[in-house]
Order: sequence, then C-alpha cells, then structure tokens
Amino acid sequence: MKKVQIKTLAGIFALALFVTGQIQVYGWSGGSAPQSGQFTVGGRFGGTLGFTGSFTDVENMLRTFFSNPDAIASADPELNFTFALYGNYAITNRISIQTELNFLINQGYELQAPRQERGLDSFDINYSSLDIPLLLRVNFLRYRLFGIMAGPQISIPIGRLEIYDNRTEMYIEKMNIDSSFSLSLTAGLFGGFRAGLGRVVGDMRFIFDFDPIQAEGIEFIRRRALTFSLGYEISF
Repeated sequence: MKKVQIKTLAGIFALALFVTGQIQVYGWSGGSAPQSGQFTVGGRFGGTLGFTGSFTDVENMLRTFFSNPDAIASADPELNFTFALYGNYAITNRISIQTELNFLINQGYELQAPRQERGLDSFDINYSSLDIPLLLRVNFLRYRLFGIMAGPQISIPIGRLEIYDNRTEMYIEKMNIDSSFSLSLTAGLFGGFRAGLGRVVGDMRFIFDFDPIQAEGIEFIRRRALTFSLGYEISF
C-alpha cells in the first residue's frame, strides 16, 4: 500500500480546516454547530497511519522467510482504510457526547529486511477492528463547528491477524488474535461547515492503545496511530 508521511496528512487536514474557516468567514455557509438538545447522526470515511511496538518476536518468527538470515528488520507504517457511523447529543451549544462504530480495515505496517542480493524481503502485517469510543466534544465557536474531542474506547478485533509476503504475493500466516478486546484512549480535532440539510465534517485524532494486539502469544501491534476522515452529518 502507498505510504504517506504523518506530517503530510496533518498538513492536508490543516489546509482543509483553513479552507473551512475561509468559507465561514466570507459567509458562504450558515450557522453550522449543533445547538443544545439536538441529536446528530453521520458517517465518515478516511485512513489510519502509524503503529509502534517491539518487533523482535515478529522478526524472529519471520526469519525463516528472510533471504538474509542476519538481516535486521525495520517497520514502516501503511495507510489503511477506515469508516465510521456515529451519533451525538448536544448537552449545551458547545458541549456534546458522541459514540461511534468505527471500522478500521487492514490496519498495520510493513516489515522489511534487506536481502543478501539486491532488494528487500517485505511482509504486510494487518488486522481489522471495530472501535467503539465514547467522546466528549467541546466546540470552541458558538455557531460554527471547530473544537476538540477526547475519550476512552473499546477496540474489538475482527477476523484474524494476517501476514502477507510481498515477494511471493502469498499469505504465509493467518493467526487467531488472543484477546477479544483491548482498551484505548483517543483525542483530536474536529471541524465542519454547513452544506445542504446538514454539514460536511472532518476530524483528525490520535489513538493510544493500552494493550498490544497479540496472536499466538506474540505481540504484533500496539497502536500509536493517527486517523483522519471526512464525512457528512445531520442534526435534528
């Protein structure tokens, strides 16, 4: 998958927020913030990037597949797909509570090791999850939509953890994930502007896992991940 730097993604999101602000400054949209007592439902699409953890056990497990047995592997994040359905309730004009069904598809990283000849041995390590956060959202602007959000979440793995050999173009392992769920914190920024009956919205958030994803006793992924997304919502 195409690799994208976190700074680039942050720059794109900041530019989108700037454009949104200009739209609002020049009066091209009406008041876009939910008001006290309103419910909001919406959906978003976007991507996830950035994982950390100790790869020693993973590297040792894959060493039989390396062309160079003395190679030291390195991990590179991959951009993967996410989509979410969500709802929130505005307690006041500026404070709301939001919960989500956030699907993160094939999130993970590429593990690379130099071969004895030219080139690399390369493996994609991925899994999917359903993240269910409970977020407190604070909107900084009374009639516009821009603010911060934070809260805990439960992450439920979906399916198996998969290891794909990019050189042979084959899955070499599909492993059962040990835990049924893990706990995380998430925090970030959101913004939006009026469009038709609802709002075009975007957010950028950071996911911090307390527990690693393990399969057959091996720690594969502990998320320190950046997600970004765009979508549409309606209040009533």
